[in-house]
Amino acid sequence: MTEPTAAVPQPLLTTARLLVRRFVIGDTERFHTYRNDPEVARWQGWSLPYPRESADSLVQEMATVDLFTLGGWTQLAVVLPAAPNTLIGDVGVRMEADEPTAEIGFSLAREHWGSGYGGEMVSAVVDHLFHPLGLARVVAFTHEDNEPAQRVLEQAGLRYITQDGDEFVYYRRAE
Repeated sequence: MTEPTAAVPQPLLTTARLLVRRFVIGDTERFHTYRNDPEVARWQGWSLPYPRESADSLVQEMATVDLFTLGGWTQLAVVLPAAPNTLIGDVGVRMEADEPTAEIGFSLAREHWGSGYGGEMVSAVVDHLFHPLGLARVVAFTHEDNEPAQRVLEQAGLRYITQDGDEFVYYRRAE
C-alpha cells in the first residue's frame, strides 16, 4: 500500500546537517519501521512489535496538533535536507504544565547511529526550548546502560545529576 504524499512543512529548526519539522502523514511507514527495530526499541518505552495503528495514530496527531502545549507531548520529525521526505529520527518534548520545564526523549534510525545526528538534533531542540520558548530547565531520562544516549544528552549540554532506579537523570538549565 502506498501512503499518500503530503506536502513537507517548513522546518521548525535547521542545523548544519538536519531539518527538524512537524510530522506529515507520509512519515508513517518510516516511523513504523524504525520503531520496530529491536536495537532502536531496546531502551525505549514502547513494546515490540510496535503496532502500525500506533504509528498511524501518533503521526496523524503530531501532523495536526498545536506544538509545545503545556502538559502534553510534541513529537518532532528529523530529516536530512537532501531528503526532506525521509524520516531519520524524532525528538519528543513534554512540556510541564506547572513550571517552565520540559522533558525530552529521542530515537534515531539505526543506519544513522554514529553520525553525530543524535547530538545535533537534540541540541537544536533543547536550544529552541530555551530560546525562543523561554523555558528554564530541560530534563531527560535514560537507562544506566545506554551509553550512546548518555553521550547524545551530554553533547546537547545536559549533565548527569542523579540515578533513579535503573535510569540516569540528566538536566540542563537555561543560561
